[in-house]
Amino acid sequence: MLRFLISYRTVPVCIIILFSILGCDRLQTSSENLDAEKLFTFQVYPLLESRCFGCHGDDPKEIEGEFDIRSFKGMLKGGESGKPALIPGDAERSPIYYAATREDEDFAMPPKDNDKLSQGELDDLYNWVQAGAPWPSDKRRQELITAGGWDYSGKVPVSTSEALSESWANRKYNPAEIWAFYPLRKDHVPWEHLNNDSTQNPIDAFINKKLSEYQIKAAPKADKLTLIRRVTFDLIGLPPSPEEIAAFINDDSPDAYSKVIDRLLQSPHYGEQWARHWLDVVRYADSDGFSNDYVRPNAWRYRDYVIRSFNQDKPYDQFVVEQIAGDELDPQNPENLIATGFLRMGPWEHTSMSVKAETRQYFLDDVTNAVGETFLSQPLRCARCHDHKFDPIPTRDYYSVQAVFATTQFAERPAPFLEEENLHLLKEEKNRVLQLLSKAETEKQNITEKEEYYAKQWMQQHGFNYLPKNQRRKLPENQQPPRYHGLTHQDLGYRKLLSKRVQRYKRELEGFQVLAFSVYNGPLKVINSDRPFRVPELVESDPLQETFILTGGSVYAPADKVDPGVLSALPSLQDSLVLLDSELSLAREIANSKDLRRLDFARWIADKNNPMISRSIVNRIWQYHFGKGIAENSNNFGVTGKQPTHPELLDWLAADLVENGWSIKGLHKLIMTSQVYQRSSRHPDKQQVSQIDVNNKYLSWFEPRRLEAEEIRDAMLFASGELNTEIGGLPVRPEMHREQALQPRHVMGSIAPAYQPSPVPESRNRRSIYALKLRGLIDPMMEVFNQPMPDLSCERRTASSVTPQVFMLFNDKVVRDRAVAMAERVSNRTPDTGKQISMVIREILNRPAISQEIDRTMGYWNRMVEYHRENPFPEETYPTQVEREMFEEMTGEIFHFVEELEAYKNYTHDLKSWEVGPETRALADVCVVLFNSNEFIYVY
Repeated sequence: MLRFLISYRTVPVCIIILFSILGCDRLQTSSENLDAEKLFTFQVYPLLESRCFGCHGDDPKEIEGEFDIRSFKGMLKGGESGKPALIPGDAERSPIYYAATREDEDFAMPPKDNDKLSQGELDDLYNWVQAGAPWPSDKRRQELITAGGWDYSGKVPVSTSEALSESWANRKYNPAEIWAFYPLRKDHVPWEHLNNDSTQNPIDAFINKKLSEYQIKAAPKADKLTLIRRVTFDLIGLPPSPEEIAAFINDDSPDAYSKVIDRLLQSPHYGEQWARHWLDVVRYADSDGFSNDYVRPNAWRYRDYVIRSFNQDKPYDQFVVEQIAGDELDPQNPENLIATGFLRMGPWEHTSMSVKAETRQYFLDDVTNAVGETFLSQPLRCARCHDHKFDPIPTRDYYSVQAVFATTQFAERPAPFLEEENLHLLKEEKNRVLQLLSKAETEKQNITEKEEYYAKQWMQQHGFNYLPKNQRRKLPENQQPPRYHGLTHQDLGYRKLLSKRVQRYKRELEGFQVLAFSVYNGPLKVINSDRPFRVPELVESDPLQETFILTGGSVYAPADKVDPGVLSALPSLQDSLVLLDSELSLAREIANSKDLRRLDFARWIADKNNPMISRSIVNRIWQYHFGKGIAENSNNFGVTGKQPTHPELLDWLAADLVENGWSIKGLHKLIMTSQVYQRSSRHPDKQQVSQIDVNNKYLSWFEPRRLEAEEIRDAMLFASGELNTEIGGLPVRPEMHREQALQPRHVMGSIAPAYQPSPVPESRNRRSIYALKLRGLIDPMMEVFNQPMPDLSCERRTASSVTPQVFMLFNDKVVRDRAVAMAERVSNRTPDTGKQISMVIREILNRPAISQEIDRTMGYWNRMVEYHRENPFPEETYPTQVEREMFEEMTGEIFHFVEELEAYKNYTHDLKSWEVGPETRALADVCVVLFNSNEFIYVY
């Protein structure tokens, strides 16, 4: 490899690549060079245009590395190094090709990993260089484009709406890379690959076929104890009880395992577990985010809608339509209004300092991309500024989809509470907020009265009749008291803070009205975040917002007007394979009126002939059972996402889902009754298998997974006996690490009220899905165990292993409280220490204890008893106020105020270490150790 043609340290990687691409003048049009010229015209030039021109020519004033690639002369001149990076006819020795392979990340091209070349593009680049790197003139390239007839490497043309650039419009695609756009194929099940002892599950046939191709043996079936823990955590997010374990172990009937799955699918906790997965994708939070992070007081109803939908096994196509257009489908149905909260799940804020046009465009861009990622597993934002670099999505399509939402406006809409909704905290929480509001208004009024007292004195001293503030503003300046006369910087700073608090508490009171966090259709209306959102008296003469292609994505650079539409590549590819129903077409017309745009579009997305929707949800369900999807990037089925390992299986499952009424529970049952799902995580020949399939993508063994953050907390509460399994309702406030809870949280010009836990354990110890989720304040325990931030859609959680996780599980007071509660509960059952230890092992690890570990644990327990006898646990007091320090905005002076912590004034704390004896504290230490074990943290 020749690596010294260019000074890599001085010339950006893109420059290296582009210079090398164009380092030789090949303008001849001889027949032997025709194919290479076409390769450049149809494949390589569009690649350069989409990946490199942005930095090296599109903006003459900002050319990276002084390298302008807009002309052949510029190519010869080179960049800062002035050296070529291309050896025509020898790709292996050309730095261009080396950089594009990304073998050395310091010299990778393009610099951003998301822009890396696909294997097909690398092949194009390689073949072009090997052919002598011809660069035909603009005129010659136009002749080749006009002549057409380009067919290369099996690539196919895809008809789409009008592209922004001519070269993009003539681009061809590798069918394997745009697999997600093609219609579903329900291939013949390879039943011949089932083992003699296999049940007739099509999943096993497809998986075994792939294993046989690579001569990989499958792991044996997992034992019953492992299986019941696996299925219970997967379906309800909680461990099995000792009674449930015993019942399954002792059930020798052939359908014992199937009965366990059926029982769990009927559990109300199933909806909680699977709604949590969905909420990761849609970015659910109880606050807006950004500078003020206002609470979304009615958002909890959307969270509970998702839980109900999973519990009811609502057909997935209906679930999709309701979230995009429930208000258009049936505005009289409260459930439909609640469902459209999906459209508002992203972060959003508008204040007096915001620009309405920008705020509005932020929402439109956000919802357009969210719909693509959530329901189609296709990010759309990449086409906002230019035709998509990889996928057959022109910019016109992006704005056509965006036009679907051009009439969508925010509103909290009247929606009667449903019989299934949990309202029992409504009155209690409303009274809490009313008390906070009353206190803030009173303190603010006291400062205002002080200002008026001094204003009155000043006017009397200067011989003027006193007028209230709003009236004296009309007087000449010399007849008014000085601004803020009589107030200290302490008064000014505190009054501003109180004003912000009043805003926030009034916003929170919205949550106690019978309203849905929803949308309506109408003319453009953008209002401040702190104000009520209502459906206004619509003026039909008001113009509806029009949609334009925005040059560079800028709202200030509108170009062509577009009407509502769909992704044009999908209907154009319909004819390539047989549809499930040939009478239906994906070439759907979208209403261009105020109403029904979203409903038309939602029905297009949920059409059974739309291959993306069924592939997307099947892949997500598979991912949560196996740790990764059949296509690993669940939010990105495009060229830059990983291709499916078992495409025939993915399509078979997607088609089967549609044929079986879009039943998600049926899909669970099919997956979980397969041999693949029931395999052991311990492969007898794992070392040998790993050499063939290092990442286990062919599923010869079951890959263990770490419990997610919420599962860890919920499982500890379950084991301690403290878990309140109540379903639904207002967000609750669990205990949080106090340093984080009381940390000043900045909001625009002020600080937010301190986080205070719910005052009674029954509320605090609910399941984690019901915990108040503020974008600006993340629970440290949830964060350290990789709960995703809700600003971006999370396709799959990471499972990092970092030292703070150990500190959290060993030292955090919340974990210690769970351990103490469990130790006390077990101690009350029996005075026998050996039995106590056996019980905590069984209930935390979900298996019987063995004699050796009981003996070893007993020794540890004895040592800890002695320690606790010598070291009494100090009693903890709860703070009822915290002193704050801030800078007053107008004067820059420091001021202080005391914030009352009302929750701790009548606080019912959980059982604490100082309330139990040394023996119980020692047993709690045993529980803490078990909470830190892999057996507890992982599902095998």
